[in-house]
Amino acid sequence: MRPTWVSVDLDAVAHNVAAFDALVGDAAVCAVVKADGYGHGAPAVAAAAIRAGATWLAVALVEEATELRLAGVSAPILVLSEPRPDEMAEVVALGGVRPTLYTPAGIEACAEAARAGAAGESGIYEEIGPLAVHLKVDTGMHRVGVRPEVAVATAQLIIDAGLNLEGVFSHLSTADVPQDPFTGVQVDRFDTILADLAAVGIQPSVVHLANTAATLTRPDTHRSLVRVGIGVYGVAPGPDVADSCRALGLRQAMSIRSQVTHLQVVPAGEGVGYGHRWVGDRDTRLATVPMGYADGLARAWGLGGEALIGGRRRPLRGVVSMDALMVEVDASVTLGDEVVLLGRQGDEEIGADQVADIIGIIPWEVLCSLSHRPPRRYP
Repeated sequence: MRPTWVSVDLDAVAHNVAAFDALVGDAAVCAVVKADGYGHGAPAVAAAAIRAGATWLAVALVEEATELRLAGVSAPILVLSEPRPDEMAEVVALGGVRPTLYTPAGIEACAEAARAGAAGESGIYEEIGPLAVHLKVDTGMHRVGVRPEVAVATAQLIIDAGLNLEGVFSHLSTADVPQDPFTGVQVDRFDTILADLAAVGIQPSVVHLANTAATLTRPDTHRSLVRVGIGVYGVAPGPDVADSCRALGLRQAMSIRSQVTHLQVVPAGEGVGYGHRWVGDRDTRLATVPMGYADGLARAWGLGGEALIGGRRRPLRGVVSMDALMVEVDASVTLGDEVVLLGRQGDEEIGADQVADIIGIIPWEVLCSLSHRPPRRYP
């Protein structure tokens, strides 16, 4: 078996969720576990988050909700975007899964599926009363959701269709930069929508707006529920909120580990890897590590990235190949030594934010781009 794996510390996940739960007081915590739990393994992360105090889960796709239900997870699950009309029956059959709605076609399909489901067998998770749904309003992200000026009419359409408008929410686009005034604009727009709904007697019981960054820096956005995504995994959503993450004591849950499988000395002036993007100016000892871009490592990781071997930071040399990468080492490194590309070894730690900064991407991509080829281990 190839000595390459992704280690996921579920105790760190639980620690992070508990920290957010304590931070938000009476607000509920919704752990976002879409994209296979940001590459960590959704069922395992969901179970750890629920044990630590999260009472809701959120996913992007209906099939992600199905995976959780089949794994025995019974907590309420919010599907963050409107399912396709032909997926609504599956949503109903799962039970306890809240679809997000914002189009007349989606509302009609959901209502039809709910009526058909009520007449048939119950789902995996018993649903009592009308199907609970959430209305997404677009306050400025401009991705999905209903425009503010038609929010009341859309909410009324949901109610008239016989559905339970349990929740209303929006998403903040610039909360990771606390000084950006647009977050305040979105909050004001959201509050206006809530007031317009209340004026016609519509007051959903679950109101949510905050993502990880807003949960950390904007208590006024906590409302009845906060949706914590990357913070669950112990990674800061941006450099401007990194201090807030450290103050909360968040712990990175993922580490990427492998071993040294080959050692050689490359003469001065020789290039390394495809395209010879790195050329040594002296004789250089290199260790080969059996992990590459087929495992989800960005090719550019090798052009400025580091690995931990023997508790020390060591530079990667040459672009990452499909199945391997090279690290400059000294004579202290031997075959079989552990290599850490992300995570802690000894007193040193490589964070997802550090890697993202080197490659020129965001931490979400570092975590979510990992393929399923390296197995996940839960020590």
